[in-house]
Amino acid sequence: MSSSTAYVLVAHGSRDPRSQSSLHQLGQWVQAALESQSGDSQWVKTATLEFGSVPLTQRICGWGQALHQQQIHQLVIVPLFLLPGTHVSVDIPKVVATAQPFLPKSMTIEVRSHLGHHPEMAQILRTSMSTEDLDRWILLSHGSRYPGGNQPIEALAKQLNATPAFWSVHPSLRQTLARVANQPGLKVGIKPYFLFTGSIIDTISQEVDQLKCDFKHINLTFSSPLEPSAQLVRLIFDLITA
Repeated sequence: MSSSTAYVLVAHGSRDPRSQSSLHQLGQWVQAALESQSGDSQWVKTATLEFGSVPLTQRICGWGQALHQQQIHQLVIVPLFLLPGTHVSVDIPKVVATAQPFLPKSMTIEVRSHLGHHPEMAQILRTSMSTEDLDRWILLSHGSRYPGGNQPIEALAKQLNATPAFWSVHPSLRQTLARVANQPGLKVGIKPYFLFTGSIIDTISQEVDQLKCDFKHINLTFSSPLEPSAQLVRLIFDLITA
């Protein structure tokens, strides 16, 4: 890393203040990690694709002009997404392509691999899942309609000896649970592969409460999503410095 490079962590975005606070906290921790490693002050911001007060393209253009005045000529974007779906494959590249002509000619933008691409993500999930004494796990992802977007989730679930399920596409959580809950007394855990607690986690939790009523013959546990942590910061640090 270099003090002549700026870093932007881009998440999906949410109106939920809990999610906003978590993103802000994660950005602060990443900045602290970079400064601890380099010994210099580091320019780190967080931004969102949706629900931001200013569109991401406009924000990047504004930052680019300000960074140019500070003699910072490289902007590194780290997509805080867990799937290689439309946001990663289409939306962020489109934002960069739209903003680039309005930036100083000396300003370059690099987009790093998305967070879910880090090979140690499986270990972070495995560690959190190992604290529960359960018979089976379901790895619940948001899901994507982008071609091939769900394949990494299927591969990740296989690594974790879990069954994949999706919130927005098939197979749904209910469909998957009906398939795996085939023995009375089974202890089944649902691991939400989402970043930060927010309104969608609340909605999923309500669905899990209903599933507990509908599948009374098993014991159902709902785990926590990914939150700011030293482990998550390390993964982002790796992506930044790759």
